[in-house]
Amino acid sequence: MTKKIIGLVVLVMMISGTSFGQILTPAKWKVELSKKEIKAGDVIDIVFKATIDKTWHLYSNDFDPDLGPILIEFDFEEDASYERIGEVKPINAKKHFDKIWDGEVSYFENTAEMRQQIKVKSLPLKLEGTFDFQSCSDVSGQCVMGDDEFDITYPAN
Repeated sequence: MTKKIIGLVVLVMMISGTSFGQILTPAKWKVELSKKEIKAGDVIDIVFKATIDKTWHLYSNDFDPDLGPILIEFDFEEDASYERIGEVKPINAKKHFDKIWDGEVSYFENTAEMRQQIKVKSLPLKLEGTFDFQSCSDVSGQCVMGDDEFDITYPAN
């Protein structure tokens, strides 16, 4: 009888541990190039798109980093096949004065798009890097950090 009770207790602990141990990923990313056909000398965009869960928002990168929320940050591996032009720019981010942070923040809801313009210097084009971001729930106030990476080679091997 005690073996059954111990087995039941272990089973309940395993089930409850997995339900509390879920990793939240309220933003799912896709990275692509703005053109399908590319040649050396072209100026194109690397397009970062996210689908954001309902009741969540994702902070952008175009407001005062000292306010408090974590701005999305991109890190590119340098490669001789391209040259970055400017910085990663948010497309249609919303702005509002946030009382909690006591300043204007920029964020996305439902979907996000960020673009990095590059000049293609040679083919094959090799783009690699990582990015970090913060998503927050509009319901619970919970915020989670996220990270992702990208690896694009054109033409594909």
